[in-house]
Amino acid sequence: MADQKVYDMLIIGGGPAGAAAALYGARAGLSVLVIERMMLGGEITSTAWFDNYPGFPDGVGGPEFGALLEKQLANLEVPVHYGDIEKVELQGEQKKVFCSNGEFEGKTVLIATGTLPNLLGVDGELELRGRGVSYCATCDAAFFRGKKIVVVGGGDAALEETVFLSRFAEKIFLIHRRDKFRGCSWLQDKVQKLPMVEVLWNTTVSRIVGDNKVVSLQIVQDGKERTLAVDGIFIYTGRQPNAPFLEGIELERNERGYILANEKMETSIKGVFAAGDVRQKFLRQVITAAADGAIAATAASQYLYTY
Repeated sequence: MADQKVYDMLIIGGGPAGAAAALYGARAGLSVLVIERMMLGGEITSTAWFDNYPGFPDGVGGPEFGALLEKQLANLEVPVHYGDIEKVELQGEQKKVFCSNGEFEGKTVLIATGTLPNLLGVDGELELRGRGVSYCATCDAAFFRGKKIVVVGGGDAALEETVFLSRFAEKIFLIHRRDKFRGCSWLQDKVQKLPMVEVLWNTTVSRIVGDNKVVSLQIVQDGKERTLAVDGIFIYTGRQPNAPFLEGIELERNERGYILANEKMETSIKGVFAAGDVRQKFLRQVITAAADGAIAATAASQYLYTY
């Protein structure tokens, strides 16, 4: 059934960017609706623990952080609708968002749906995500100080994060399925000079092993399978913007599908904003996503005053 109310702001995505936008929008007197697929907090809720967000000196669990966002929005009486986005209509003065279980109209729309990692697709990956399986060195490196870990990938991201992880880990196995890296040459040289890094060429991961945390990997190297005892695995086989509902929409994006937005989070369509990891940006972190959301809601409020 369609929702007959026309909201000032429809926010697609309830992660840090969307939640911050809802907070700022509600405090600015806007009528706001958050549309979220799973639970408030977004992808960060799958992280067991993170300690790089201000105000949490001892760190905070991802699920707990999501629960705190939920409580904060409830205190402001911001409605949250749970459902999958099927399509959007973004042109014109009133925008429409069609979910699997409802239709909504808004004067502005904020897209804050984040990204999805490209998965290895092996046993144990999803079960141990946040318990030794990570897709973000900046988020989780500190938990592997003095540990043995694996980095999977051969592009710039994998090489950059290997350099970053070398500040923490005692031993790093860099696994690449080919016999040479795809990343830039200076990064390759830097990685290969690190004493704690051992490159395993022509190697793939076939299974991630552990009950409550990663204890080992099953790998295939040059056609031979063996066990590698490690404490964690960082996977860098690429990420993709989580916005399949934008297919066919004339919204400017880069060659990888990330939304182009200016410093006010305005996109190429009037009244449509983008915040957080789904947009083209330098650093994808909880703190930068929240900042994006605050900026987007403030810009949307200004837009509505001149609407």
